[in-house]
Amino acid sequence: MTIKISKRESAKTKEKKLAKATSKSKHINWDKYFGKIKFPVDAITYQLKVRDEWGK
Repeated sequence: MTIKISKRESAKTKEKKLAKATSKSKHINWDKYFGKIKFPVDAITYQLKVRDEWGK
């Protein structure tokens, strides 16, 4: 993040800008993004099929 501060700004405005930039963001629940994905095919057969395509 870039904060632009000019030479003529007061100390209060500088502090406000810095406080806004360093404020904590809301908590993100990362658990909903991790887990298992259900595929309609078996993983090993899929890998063998994909790797075999280069051999053709």
